[in-house]
Amino acid sequence: GQLVEAAADIRGGAVTPADVSRVTSTGMRHATGEGRTVLHALPVGYTLDGVKGIRDPRGMVAHQFGVDMNVVTCEATVARNLMLAVERCHINVEAMAASPYVAGLSVLTDDEADLGAAVVEMGAGTTTIAVYSGGRFVHAAGFAVGGQHITMDLARGLSATIADAERIKTLYGTVITGGSDSRELMSVPTAGDEQDLPQIVSRATIANIVKHRAEEVFEMVRDKLKDSPFASEPNGRVVLSGGAS
Repeated sequence: GQLVEAAADIRGGAVTPADVSRVTSTGMRHATGEGRTVLHALPVGYTLDGVKGIRDPRGMVAHQFGVDMNVVTCEATVARNLMLAVERCHINVEAMAASPYVAGLSVLTDDEADLGAAVVEMGAGTTTIAVYSGGRFVHAAGFAVGGQHITMDLARGLSATIADAERIKTLYGTVITGGSDSRELMSVPTAGDEQDLPQIVSRATIANIVKHRAEEVFEMVRDKLKDSPFASEPNGRVVLSGGAS
């Protein structure tokens, strides 16, 4: 996601929907790099003769009209491959949307979006972030670490199969340990030879493995949020969604 400013002179005096479309298209062209395609070009705010913070400029009179917008792009080949995968199932793709934006529409109340909030969508392979401010979607970011990495850490740390590690994560995965966790033991089948005896591990050991990876994920989230308008929100809230949350 990238914030783009575009401006144009108004010929007729009043701002028309055609003026809005024209200026938005100009901004989109500047934001789209080679090999990338636009998923969203969403206005954050409008400017009339240098006055910012206007929500709907249509019908208002000005000499110069500008728009600040959040342009969300992705690699064109990635988008095309996703569409091909769906179309090979004999389904037509009508439109594509960025998952953090959709997560924000799903889980945020209007007040949360107005006051400022970041939605952290925690999936299996990726964690994506959408920042809302003043009721608008103003920033998108993401990185390729998610819940599947916790499963793989458990599989390696406990010498378990991936299927067993996923089940252990789902049933017992936590980052908050209690006083009795080191004494609560469980039997974990060993990956490989079925004749191997199952190993005995404590719930504290499982929580420790999960905690290290979860801390890494949230450190990366924190670094991504530093680059967004969310950093200046005095009471901005973070909302978690997605399977890994």
